[in-house]
Amino acid sequence: MNQRFERIARHLYERKYRDAAGDWNTLYYARFVCRLKGKHRTIPLGSDGPKAKDKVKRLEALDVDRYDFDLDRKRQQPEKPRDGKALPFTFAEWADKYPSFDDVKRKRSLSTDLLLIRLHLKPFFGDMLLTEITREALTRYINARTASTIIRCKKPSKKAVTRGTTSNELSLLRRMLRLAAREDYKVIVPSFDALIVRTDRGGRALTDDEKTKLVAQYPLWMQRLADFADETCLSQGDLLRLTEDMIDLKAGIIRLHNGRGKTGVEQIPPLTLRCRQILSEIEADRKQSKVRNVHGLVFTNPDGSAITKGQVEYQVERAVSKSGIRKFVFHNYRNTALTRWARQGINVDVAMKASGHSSVQMHKRYVDLQESDIAAAFGTSQIVTGIVTEEQTANSK
Repeated sequence: MNQRFERIARHLYERKYRDAAGDWNTLYYARFVCRLKGKHRTIPLGSDGPKAKDKVKRLEALDVDRYDFDLDRKRQQPEKPRDGKALPFTFAEWADKYPSFDDVKRKRSLSTDLLLIRLHLKPFFGDMLLTEITREALTRYINARTASTIIRCKKPSKKAVTRGTTSNELSLLRRMLRLAAREDYKVIVPSFDALIVRTDRGGRALTDDEKTKLVAQYPLWMQRLADFADETCLSQGDLLRLTEDMIDLKAGIIRLHNGRGKTGVEQIPPLTLRCRQILSEIEADRKQSKVRNVHGLVFTNPDGSAITKGQVEYQVERAVSKSGIRKFVFHNYRNTALTRWARQGINVDVAMKASGHSSVQMHKRYVDLQESDIAAAFGTSQIVTGIVTEEQTANSK
């Protein structure tokens, strides 16, 4: 007899066999019926007896939790190379290929997208095939993300992840799946209806009093940046990359290279009188201090170096804290500009072109009109019409 197979403990079996040299060798196996699928399982455990006993205990614990042992078998089996068409990609494989397409490479938000993929989407969807990402999987992702907290400085904070944040991540996932479908890869794009939640408004506009309070807290370079944003509806990123060759003084407009940095949509802001004054002030300061603007940027620090996003955010947070106004971020200068244009009666199509909005729906989210604007537009306010009510007359007596 050259081999024998026998049970030595619960779920643990020993196989002894004689090799070509006549020596006896021992291998151990776990044998049991798994709870999840009711299948007989035989799992090799190696030749070390004590380690085999430990492995059996771990397998028993997994079985209690109704683990799918078929997943291990699939991982161990050599697979044909996936080309995404004959065999669908896993999400992890598609995530690695996604940045290689030209239109994706040109996105200025690519670095942010790749960060979201690496930190959130890939850990959750990584092993799923593109044909296995269902609406139910999207719902599980939302539940998992909203049950977690925001990580700051590599430490979890007390602030929970919002539905808005999760919606941004799902929007990226939808773009990735749609690109796979466009390129004829095997993919199923589930319905994202009602899963991507957007706020009714994209922020708020500053009042004149609030603008005055904020400006009083800004250093000079920040005052100019804020005024320029308020006049042109340019975003923070586009202001910081604005160069002198984008300024057309003769035509009275600004031409951004390759459109808005975030979306790539064409934006042609107006070069107002205040904008021209700011440009003249900056040029005069540079001549006086003999600062060389190496990169051709319009807005720089006093020493000519580029202004960073962190600098702007710090100044806004500091000004908001000291002025006591309610929550405000730099991006709300776009709301302020668009709301003022609406009050001035600027045509919607013109305002969308100047702000770089491609849809009326998005454009309307940025316009922050109040009840007083309705009364002012129709001339129905008592202040405008001079109407005096009987109650006001009695009070005056």
